[in-house]
Amino acid sequence: MNTGSQQRLEILRRDVERIIIQPLTSHSWVAKIDQECPDGDGYLIISACRANFTHRIAVLYSCGTSNQTYKKLEQQVDHIFYNGQPYHVSEYAYGIGKPVSPVEEFHSVMLKWNSASSGKFAPISTDQEPITAAPTTHRLLLSEEPVKAIWLRLRQMQSIKFSKKIIIERIKQDQISLDEEIILSKAEGLAYSIRNAADYFHESDTKNLSQRILNLYYGSLSLAFSEMLASPSGPKTLGEIESFTKQGHGLATIDGQHESMSDLVIIGLTQGFFPSWMKAINQTFIGAAKKPRQYNEIANLTENSWITIEQLFATIPEVSDLFTDVFEGAPRYVIPNYDQSLNHNHSFNFTSKTAPVISQSYINLIDDSTRLTLEDIALFPGPISEIREIQSSNSGKHFQAAISHEGLKYWWQALDIHHSPFKRDALILPIFGGVSESRAICVTLLYALSIIVRYRPSIWRRIQEGDFDHYRVIIETFLTIVERVLPEQFLEKITGQKVFAKQPGSMF
Repeated sequence: MNTGSQQRLEILRRDVERIIIQPLTSHSWVAKIDQECPDGDGYLIISACRANFTHRIAVLYSCGTSNQTYKKLEQQVDHIFYNGQPYHVSEYAYGIGKPVSPVEEFHSVMLKWNSASSGKFAPISTDQEPITAAPTTHRLLLSEEPVKAIWLRLRQMQSIKFSKKIIIERIKQDQISLDEEIILSKAEGLAYSIRNAADYFHESDTKNLSQRILNLYYGSLSLAFSEMLASPSGPKTLGEIESFTKQGHGLATIDGQHESMSDLVIIGLTQGFFPSWMKAINQTFIGAAKKPRQYNEIANLTENSWITIEQLFATIPEVSDLFTDVFEGAPRYVIPNYDQSLNHNHSFNFTSKTAPVISQSYINLIDDSTRLTLEDIALFPGPISEIREIQSSNSGKHFQAAISHEGLKYWWQALDIHHSPFKRDALILPIFGGVSESRAICVTLLYALSIIVRYRPSIWRRIQEGDFDHYRVIIETFLTIVERVLPEQFLEKITGQKVFAKQPGSMF
C-alpha cells in the first residue's frame, strides 16, 4: 500500500517530468532525477548538464517545508523550487542564501542557463540522432491570379532538362531506380505533352464555346499524358501512350431515349486511352468490351460501365446550384461534416501522443439539393454505417453516419474526399464503378461535350441558340471550373507534391 509520502513523491515526480525534465531535454540538456527524499512532504534533486555547464536544483513538494530541509538543500543545489502555491515562504526559508522560487518560474531560469552555455550555435546533445531533412511535400503558390502561377510551374516542364529533374525527384520519392535512357525518354515525353497542354489551354481563352470545349478536352488529355509519364511506374515513352490512343479514347457515346443533351449515354470501354490512364493512376474501372449499337442494348452492359451526361454533371460539386436549376435528378455528392454532438467524449488533438485512439467517428452527410434518400447515401464509398436521416435547422437534408477508421488517426482519412478552390469538401459517388478522381470525371464530361460539338450539331445548335439554351450556363461554368482546377490537380500529380495556390492574404 502506498503511504502518504510515496503518493506525494509520485505527484511531485510527475510534475517535475512535465515542467522541468521535458523542457530541459528539448533544449539539449541532459537532465535526470539524482535523488528522491520523502523527508517532510518530500523533495527531488535534479541535475542538468549541457556542454561544460552543470546545474543542480531541488524541487519541494510544498513551500511549507521545514527550515532545516531548506538549509540542508542549500548546501547541495544552486536553486530551490517548490511545487504548489506560495504560503509564508519567507518564514520557512529564512536565512537561505540560495534563490527560492515557485516551480512555474523554472522556464525563465532555464533560459538564463541556455544563454550562459551557448555561443553563436547551441550545443548539441551527445546522444542526439543524426538529423535528416524531410523532403518537401507541398508547394505554396501565392498570386493575384493563382491559375497563372500554376501554369508558370507547369510551363517550367516544357524544358526537357527541368522535366528530367522532376522524373528524378519522383524516382527518389518512390525509392526505385530507372536507367538513364528511360529517364530521358520520360522527360522528353513529359516536356512535349506539357507543351501541347499549354497550347490547348491558352487557345481556349480566345476561342468560342465550341472550340473552347475541344481545346480543353485535348489539353486535359495532354496533361493526363504528362501525369502518366511523370510516374516512375508509368509508361516509359510518349509513343507507348500514343499506342493506347490508337485504340481509341476508351470512351464512347450513344443517344438516350430522347434527343436531348441530358440523356446522352457515355460508355467506358476496356480498350483505348481512358482505361489505360485509370490503370496507371490505380482507379478501379469497369468498362464494356464494345460499344452497343442501340440504346436498348445498354441493359446488357456490365453494371456501372455507363453513365448519362446529366449524371456526370451531378458528379461535379462545383456546379451544384446550377445543376438543381437545370436538371431534375439527384446529385452524386454529399458534404461531410464532423458531428460534435455524437462525438462528445473525444475531440481532435493534433499534438498529443497520449490521447486515446478512436477507431470510429460520427459525421453528418449534407445534401444541399434535398433530393437524396437513405438508399442513395448507402451507395457512397467508404466504411460508412448506421446511416439515418435527421432533422436540422440548417438548409438541405442531413444524414448521420458512423465512419470506421481503424488504424487511422482521423475519420476523413478513411474517405476519399474531394477538395477544390470552389468546393472545400465533397464525398463523390464514383463513375464507372470506382473512378473517383475529379480530373478523370471532368475529362469524361469534356469528352461527352466534345462529341456533341463535333458530331451532334442538331443538339449543339439548340444549346447555342435554341430551346436547349438553359444548358449553356452550366456548361460555361463547368469549363471555368476545368480551367482553374484541372491544371492544379495535374501539377500535384506530376510533381508528387500537394499544391496550395492562393491569393496573397487569403486563409490557407
